[in-house]
Amino acid sequence: MKVSEETLLESGFSPADVLKIKSNVENFGGTPDEAIQDLAKRFNVAKWITLVAFVILTLTSLLSTKNNTLSLAFALMAGLPLIWYLTPARLAFKAWRYQYTTRSEGDQ
Repeated sequence: MKVSEETLLESGFSPADVLKIKSNVENFGGTPDEAIQDLAKRFNVAKWITLVAFVILTLTSLLSTKNNTLSLAFALMAGLPLIWYLTPARLAFKAWRYQYTTRSEGDQ
């Protein structure tokens, strides 16, 4: 997959997003392809952590006491936003969507 500024802009990235990706590549090395792949992977990891956390919360609410459920809910209310903040959620989602759409277009 060859990532270019034009394809990123066409797929929904803002000019500021493209600038962030270019800045990251210049500061830390690599290629725009690798930066997009890394962001997409970070989105997937954060997504799965969130899903697993809610499954655990659901099981806890069914199988445990109300105090345990409330404690876990408050912990998730504090922890999940931190995870999504560290992920750069909006940019990671756009990278994931870009990879998903370019991959599905390549399959056709």
